Amino acid sequence: MTSEPSVTRFEARSYELDPYGHLNNAVFVNWFEHGRLCYLRDRAMTYTSIPETHRVRIVVVQQDVTYKAEVRLGDVLDLTTRIERLGNTSFTFGHSLAFADGRVVGLGKVTMVCTGADGRPTPIPAALRAALG
Repeated sequence: MTSEPSVTRFEARSYELDPYGHLNNAVFVNWFEHGRLCYLRDRAMTYTSIPETHRVRIVVVQQDVTYKAEVRLGDVLDLTTRIERLGNTSFTFGHSLAFADGRVVGLGKVTMVCTGADGRPTPIPAALRAALG
């Protein structure tokens, strides 16, 4: 299962660089988080609307980042975010960060789980499943 993607544009800023002059590895995680937020917004959802509407919270349980190329000050990149897998209680976002020419600089997979008010995993509600896909 692969959903329709959301695309978010970023520009590497000076305060995001490490001592070697390229994008700090932790910034990828921040950008991926923003990509997920944009994915949800494109579908009229937010992290706060999901509990209000669907009575579950979605929380990160695993992150995997692969670094492919350097990003330098002023580089402009597009982050493509999509749902790659919908399970019973969890789902996985796939992220691909690339230059305009298509060269990939980073890949990410982030698994999120639905939890109830008690913090325990709970099945993805049908309406949320439909909205995510």
